[in-house]
Amino acid sequence: MQTNRSNTTELRRRLRLAAILGATALAAPFTASAAWAQASGDASVDNNTIIVTAQRRNEAREDVPMSVAVVPQETLTNAGVNTVRELANVTTGFQVGNSGSYPQPAIRGITTINAGAYENNVALFVDGLYQYVPQVLNMDLPNVQSIQILKGPQSTLYGRNATGGAILMNTIDPGDVWNGDIEATYGRFNDRRARGYVAGPLSDKIGLSLAGTYRKTDGYNKIASRTVPQTVPETDASFSGRGLGIEQESVRAKLKFDLTDSFRATLGYAYLRASDPRGVIFTPIEAVSTPYTGAANAFRPRGLGEVAGDVFTLDEKEHEGSLKLELDTGIGTLKSLTGYTYSKLITDFDSGGTYAADNHSISDIRDKVWQEALDYNITAIDHVDLIVGGTYYNIKTQYDPSAANVLYFAPAGSPPGTPISSYNKAQEIFFWRKKEAWAGFIDATWHATDKLSITVGGRYSKETQDVAAQKNIYCTTPAACTPGGPIISTPYTRASSAQSSKYSKFTPRASVRYEISPRTNIYASYSKGFRSGEWNSVPPSDTDLTQWFKAGQIGQESVDAFEVGVKSAASRFRFEVSGFYYDYHDLQVSATSFLPNGQALVSLQSVPKAKVYGAEASFDYKVVDNLNVRAGATWLHARYGDRAVFFGTTINGTAAGLGFSNNPDPIRNQINGGSAAQDLSGKQMSRAPNFAAFFGFDYKVPMGDGGLLFAANVKYTDSYVVTNPSLWGGEPAAAYGARVNAAIAAGQPIPLPNNNASLAGTPFANRATEQRARQPKFATVNASVTWTDPSDHYYVRAWGNNLTNVFYRQHYNPTGYSPIAEPLTFGGTVGYKF
Repeated sequence: MQTNRSNTTELRRRLRLAAILGATALAAPFTASAAWAQASGDASVDNNTIIVTAQRRNEAREDVPMSVAVVPQETLTNAGVNTVRELANVTTGFQVGNSGSYPQPAIRGITTINAGAYENNVALFVDGLYQYVPQVLNMDLPNVQSIQILKGPQSTLYGRNATGGAILMNTIDPGDVWNGDIEATYGRFNDRRARGYVAGPLSDKIGLSLAGTYRKTDGYNKIASRTVPQTVPETDASFSGRGLGIEQESVRAKLKFDLTDSFRATLGYAYLRASDPRGVIFTPIEAVSTPYTGAANAFRPRGLGEVAGDVFTLDEKEHEGSLKLELDTGIGTLKSLTGYTYSKLITDFDSGGTYAADNHSISDIRDKVWQEALDYNITAIDHVDLIVGGTYYNIKTQYDPSAANVLYFAPAGSPPGTPISSYNKAQEIFFWRKKEAWAGFIDATWHATDKLSITVGGRYSKETQDVAAQKNIYCTTPAACTPGGPIISTPYTRASSAQSSKYSKFTPRASVRYEISPRTNIYASYSKGFRSGEWNSVPPSDTDLTQWFKAGQIGQESVDAFEVGVKSAASRFRFEVSGFYYDYHDLQVSATSFLPNGQALVSLQSVPKAKVYGAEASFDYKVVDNLNVRAGATWLHARYGDRAVFFGTTINGTAAGLGFSNNPDPIRNQINGGSAAQDLSGKQMSRAPNFAAFFGFDYKVPMGDGGLLFAANVKYTDSYVVTNPSLWGGEPAAAYGARVNAAIAAGQPIPLPNNNASLAGTPFANRATEQRARQPKFATVNASVTWTDPSDHYYVRAWGNNLTNVFYRQHYNPTGYSPIAEPLTFGGTVGYKF
């Protein structure tokens, strides 16, 4: 009975939100064996051993009872991988998409699609520090020593928001001798890059590591002309060139002190700036209702990678400081890691995606994060590896007072090209959020025999969130706006809207590993992961705060994961095979739409359950001394469970919009039909292709210590839902709400939406249950040729990425916009290493 009341409350909450929306918004892990030991930084192991820290201690990869992909720098370079996002080319079961301006990783179909300042459910750590702001996923990798992708829930050892797994990125520490690498790159789209690092000893007791990157491109998106109307078919004259280029810069420094023989300290500082306007592209290219007439709409583009708009800004700046202390005691190593991060993310976008002088929205989000991690790795107990520890996070988020979430209107009657600076403030929304999270954990591995190991562990986490918002309205129509006009209403204030919530979870894990032969292990594991709840920073209602907060909060999600596998390593061959099953509860999902005034609105929702299961396999093989091959594949079945009610956007089956020569599918030329309740039971989860695989090789022709290296990698990805899981059909929210209320009043079970209702009797009735925001299957190919001089210091590389020139989507929203990843790129790199 309690479950039924809970489901009823949740459904009513979502119905309220859907009604608001409907009324207002129609709208490889594998590398050459010579690099394996280098990836670990541990010279005590042989050169065919990969050391990982997945269990917060150094272990051989084949001894860890979970799926771990390890990607050292050499593999990244050979495969054309420059960012964490591109790791999908050389790993299995992993990809990075976008939701609006935020990069979001996915591991085996576990991901988030919440657009806005929300934490991901795949945790990212750089040198042990949790990365709250995900923009680092888009950055170049200057001095990465190795990257470990831990698959499956990692909440026991790595804490909150590791529902799907964790990414551990380790940068190069200073060693006993100086080494470094500096390189410059030029590529297609005027892509200019420079990056490098140096690391080494300043004295017997002090070491230094410095790294930096710089990148600037003209951009690959085609910009629609402001003077030549789009035609059918389009011509070169329809575009003014390429644009929305990237600007990146970063600095990372470490000072390592050996204070005594048993006490070490490392000071760290990192700065990054990432200007990447690809995340704020809102040009609709399907379901478009406004015709190609008038001074602005005539210049609206119509295909993937084609953009229009008056402003595109997405600029992230971040400063991070850290202090790591390590003390070797008589029974183990005690480690403390303290970090502070300050970041600001400025976005400014034209939600209409045309050259019409209508509106734009700007925000400046400030985040301050204190974190502390303390663990004691105890090694003095016979046959037992024990680690105990705890973490604390203090995260504060708010808008800058001078640039809150502000909506601007162009003066009434303004022609295309009206300067943005002349727009008038229409409304502003302030949002304050504080998160405090505490956790303690213990994890032990008992080596019962030389071959059998059993691991058990658990973490208890507790989190509180305090939120508040304030909205000031200056005008409701462009004609009513005046420069610097007074506030005409304040629907809610910080004091009247303040709310709090609490979350807690115990996340255990257990595993058993048995060595069936030297360096060959079988294992079975269980783990639980969780992600804390969230509050919506953009309220959908100005009139009822109670409804806003009921519709604006979603609870925590959790997953129970089971995995079995086998791992083996030999002198020339390494392979892993695993099977997994996830029972996923209370998934956090969302849908983004735009109100008629241009305000972006995110509806946070929850799906009761989902099932994920599949299998992975990977191997790498040194065929001969200079030829290495690597491959991997994932088969995945990730589906929403029963009673997965989602409020998305349906299509209007009787109202045709604009025809697009670039997309012959007629249903995509219909206009959107508004908010609808949709039954997603059994439908594919976002970013969860049924099958994906990669194959790569590198072959070296030796010349002294250098030589000529040929490398290539191909990645195939099956069709999948990119971001929004909406269907073409559905039941109008108002009609479904009436049926639900009637059922509740009669004491009957809550009905599911009728997915066929909105398209019944139309030419598209047979497509009502199809998910609409899908990416077709595709394959990409990367290749490079690198010459290194006989002294192994100087090198020259020619490279090409996405040689198949596939236009594949990074994000996909039913309102019609769909930013793409980089098309065919190529270029050259020169460098010096020592």
